[in-house]
Amino acid sequence: MYLQLTGTNVRLLGSMHLFPATNRRTPPWIAEAYDWAEELVFESDPPTILPFLKAHWRSSADQLRPLLCADAWNQLQAVWPVDGPLAPLADLRPWAALIVAPTLFQQVVEGVEPRMLRSAIAQGKPYRYLETAEEVAASLESIPLEAVSAALGLLISDLKEPQRTLERMHAAWLHGDLQAVHEIAVESPMFNLPGIRHAILDARNHAWAERVTAMLGRPERTLVVVGALHLCGPGNLIERLARPVEPAFLGA
Repeated sequence: MYLQLTGTNVRLLGSMHLFPATNRRTPPWIAEAYDWAEELVFESDPPTILPFLKAHWRSSADQLRPLLCADAWNQLQAVWPVDGPLAPLADLRPWAALIVAPTLFQQVVEGVEPRMLRSAIAQGKPYRYLETAEEVAASLESIPLEAVSAALGLLISDLKEPQRTLERMHAAWLHGDLQAVHEIAVESPMFNLPGIRHAILDARNHAWAERVTAMLGRPERTLVVVGALHLCGPGNLIERLARPVEPAFLGA
């Protein structure tokens, strides 16, 4: 979960973007990784993605409602924010609703990246991103509409699943157990549907590998922080880099 690319000044950190509200604990290697780094590299800048969540033209909005049965639509509407960048539900791109919907049924607090980013800003530590908002949106736009429909239907059929999965994944993450994180993820409906894993993980890993490779000769100690799921399973970022890695030991 905290790995050194052998022979380089680049380390990879598998993060959790959100923590269960009932367990905000972070493992010691999070603080150690931050302190080691002279520069941080995060996935993307979440606020810049907000303008891409909605259809650009009103005529192309309301794509989501026809994908869902009346009961699923009504249940989503009942919990959806009534104002702000996520409202109204009908204006969201289907992939945006898919990404946001599970979080509405979770009790969460912010995870690794917002905490690190605040510290970096306060301390003047340099940071940058692996991808732009446009690239994130383009990847997620590739999710088939049938997969969006199926995933949201499965979510509505078991509203406790997102919180249950998050708590189990966080427990495995605290122990640094990537294999367990992967096994928990593949039990989640979202990662068992065609096109979803590819758009969220595989395609982005492919693009990131080239960008991380370009960092390997730099003298600055560089910490690349990505969601833990990007470091496990087929086509993960470590495999894409095709370079030896080793555990980054505390204090090293």
